[in-house]
Order: sequence, then structure tokens, then C-alpha cells
Amino acid sequence: MRWIALEPMCYSHRTKVNSSICLRMPKPLPLKLKKEPLVEAACQLRVSSSVALNTFFPGLLLAKHQADVSDIQQLPTAMIPEQMRATQPEMSFVALVQLKFKGVLVLIGERSVTISNAAPYLGWSGFKPLIEEVFHDLLSSKLVPWVERYSIKYTNVLKAGEALNHLEALDWSLKIGDLTLNKNATFLRTETLTDGLTTIVSIGGGVTVQAAGQAPVQGSLIDIDTVCASNPQNTDMFLASMSSELDRIRGVNKAAFFECLTNEAINALDPVYE
Repeated sequence: MRWIALEPMCYSHRTKVNSSICLRMPKPLPLKLKKEPLVEAACQLRVSSSVALNTFFPGLLLAKHQADVSDIQQLPTAMIPEQMRATQPEMSFVALVQLKFKGVLVLIGERSVTISNAAPYLGWSGFKPLIEEVFHDLLSSKLVPWVERYSIKYTNVLKAGEALNHLEALDWSLKIGDLTLNKNATFLRTETLTDGLTTIVSIGGGVTVQAAGQAPVQGSLIDIDTVCASNPQNTDMFLASMSSELDRIRGVNKAAFFECLTNEAINALDPVYE
């Protein structure tokens, strides 16, 4: 996923300070949006393993799902020498191999697996079973003793040039003294903590975003990454709670997304409620 700023960016955090306690009802969450702004949804699992996942997991998936696995290929990052990758701990989570599985991408690093659904979005009811299937295949291999971190990230762009004014759709209020800020050239990144989950919220008024195999999209960015990075769990414990945990991090992520939108913007995206 690439983000390209259209203008120089100023960075800011939004902080709300109230002199009195005021509770606001959360926004009702639609089941779906008919005018879906999603560019890419991605769910990642990070693990500890005695064997690099990229050396065995593509073959394992192919053996179990011969009709559903295709286009296995090494990514450019695989050309980085192993000795150099070993000097940078974060490189163990960078994808080295990519394949297609039942219409989504599976990206595999030394210690990470990511399932990516670029637009058109399958919906949570279609995306979640694929996540569970891939993670179950990995964790049932008995080569992964611990799950260290899992996350879900949704990248959305409110496109420029459409009926919805993408700059006015973001429910943010930024102020630096008496300076007049240009929302089209402003980018905000902050973090929230909900129910033990860290959600990284990145929004910007003027960006270009491009998912793998997709055309670039220009407009206002809403990127929500919800992470559970508590104490490592053994694989059996994680598998027992995986379905409910995926729903939990998706629910927190979804609520954060709609908090970034004005009510007018939500209505313009044709929400469908129960």
C-alpha cells in the first residue's frame, strides 16, 4: 500500500479537553455502505516460529488447496540478503512471498502472514472466513508455538471530484494558534486505546493511495489500523478464541472509522442499517 501526499503536510493530533464531563452517544454503525470507499482491508498475524514462514507456508497452502492457490511469487524484498534483514528486527514481519488464495492476496514474511482484500471488498461476512482458513492452516502446522500480535487495517479514500465533498466529510477540527490551515495539505496520525486494543488513526485531506494491482485513488484518506499486541498466546489458546477476537478487533476498527466521518458524509455513502 502506497500513500503519496499531494501537498506538503503538517502533522497534528486532535485532543478534546472538556471542563465538565459530557457523554456523547456513539454513532449507530451501518451493516454496510452501498457507496464503499474502501481501497484495501488487511488482517495480519505475527508469530514466533523456529522456521521462517516464507520457506514452508506457501507450499503448505498449495498442498492443501491446489485449486485455490495461484500466482506464487517472491517479492522484491526477498532480494535483500538474509544477513541484512537479520540486523533489523522489523524486517522479519515484511512480506517476502505473495500468492493468490480464493480471490484475496496472502503475503508471507519470516514471521508474519497478511490476508489482503483490495477493492471490491467482500464484506466482513466474506472476508473473515478466508482469514480464519489461512490462519488455521498456519497454526495447525505445529511449527508455530506462539501468536505475538494480530491486527486489522482498513484503508479508505473518499474520492476527490465526486458529489461528496471529501474535505468536508472528515469530522475533524484542527487549530494551531491563529494560523489558517489547509485541510488539503494536512495529515493527522494519532492513537486511541479501546478495550485493550490500540487503534492507529491516520487521516488526511489530500493524498493518493494505491493498493497492489489497483489504480491510484485521490482524495481524503481514512486509514484505521487496530492492533492487539498483548502477551503472547500459545496457538491452541488463540485458535479457540480466534473467531470472537477477529469480530472484536473488527468492531473497534469499524467504530473508529465512522467516528472520522460527519453524519452528512455517512448519509452520502448510502448506509444500510438493520
